[in-house]
Amino acid sequence: MTKVSIIIPTLNEEDSLNVLLNELSKFNDNISEIIVVDGKSTDKTIEIAKKNNCKIIIQQFRLGYGDAIIKGINKSNSIYSIILDGDGSKNPTYIKNLIEKIVNSNSDFVFAERYGQEAGSLDDTLLTYIGNRIFTLIGKLFFGIKINDILHTFFICKNEKFKKINFKFNDFGFCVELPIKVHKGKFKYTSIPTLERKRIAGEIKVRSFVDGYKIMISMIKLFANINKNI
Repeated sequence: MTKVSIIIPTLNEEDSLNVLLNELSKFNDNISEIIVVDGKSTDKTIEIAKKNNCKIIIQQFRLGYGDAIIKGINKSNSIYSIILDGDGSKNPTYIKNLIEKIVNSNSDFVFAERYGQEAGSLDDTLLTYIGNRIFTLIGKLFFGIKINDILHTFFICKNEKFKKINFKFNDFGFCVELPIKVHKGKFKYTSIPTLERKRIAGEIKVRSFVDGYKIMISMIKLFANINKNI
């Protein structure tokens, strides 16, 4: 049976992480390790991760959501990694679907989508929905990306393929950089429809206008350097 590493970026997730880790215990046959990458939480997040025997990485110098994912996958001991969020909005019930899809399709990456047939989100606000759809349209028109959800960092990847990508962004710009460079680098990728659930707890980390602006700047920079090495 194929086993994966679960990577969970966290920042003050004490109210949701314990619930999520209890849910993950149902998938022990599919999980080889759980790696919590923490952005210096000031609550009991680390204590909860330790009690659940997670491998823990503390972001010391370079903080950011993208950096947490990169650090987590770089420390993975498995062939594949799946990204979840500490707030629990990415539903672990899709773990088996993601594993089956990447193995059966022999893909390098499989992205979970919130938009399209049989997909949706219970955590979107009107503003985030509009922003996500606009950025996805830009990704399709200017970069040729063939997925319906460019900003949803719920994915499974072959670690060796992920590590070949030269990432430039450590913040939420990583969310668009990943699918753009996967497509540009001619990696084999596909997607599955998923339903994003309401976050279990915790504050929204995305600042719609500020992070939306940063994402747009990231896409402009990526387009300007589209012909450079990944």
